[in-house]
Amino acid sequence: MELYKAKLIDKHILPYFAKIAKENKYFVDSINSVCRLHKAVKFQELERPGAAQEGRIWFSIMPLSHSFYFSDDEKYRWGSRIWNRQEFIFYSSSLLDQQFRSDYIEVLEPGELLSISYPNLLALMDRYHEVYQKIMQLSASNERHYRYQNQLLNKPAVERVKQLEEENPLFAKVASNSVKAIHVGQTRQGYEKQLKKLAILR
Repeated sequence: MELYKAKLIDKHILPYFAKIAKENKYFVDSINSVCRLHKAVKFQELERPGAAQEGRIWFSIMPLSHSFYFSDDEKYRWGSRIWNRQEFIFYSSSLLDQQFRSDYIEVLEPGELLSISYPNLLALMDRYHEVYQKIMQLSASNERHYRYQNQLLNKPAVERVKQLEEENPLFAKVASNSVKAIHVGQTRQGYEKQLKKLAILR
């Protein structure tokens, strides 16, 4: 298992830190020692709300995932992020600012993921500048995504559905209408109503 995990790390994680991985064997050893391999089943929860130090950065080798949170009365789920395959999954506010993690992270299809705990990742960031730079770049990208998501939610209902379906074809294929609906602030019935409108417009 350890050899298999090391091969996955070499293929999927180390290319993001190519320069230091090539020059510093201790860096590779450090990554291997703190990285975990997970085999997730469909709809498995990777994380639930909790303390920042209990969070992890995830890298999805295969499964598509998404994040969501519950309304204050816990009646409704609201989608907060669609995570693609081959993408790092983490929350900057929790990792960098130690804010409480408020979201659930759920996989939508079975497959393997790699993860590192936030405390171990912070230690790597402190020790290796290349790791710090990459995490800050990813954090900036995440912030741009959230601003884009807020803009999407301010659009008319039919435009929200149209944009989600067009910009996330894999997610649109894998996720149920109930899951897709929470990412555009709608119910399943409302989402399907907008899909019918789009079919007529085509």
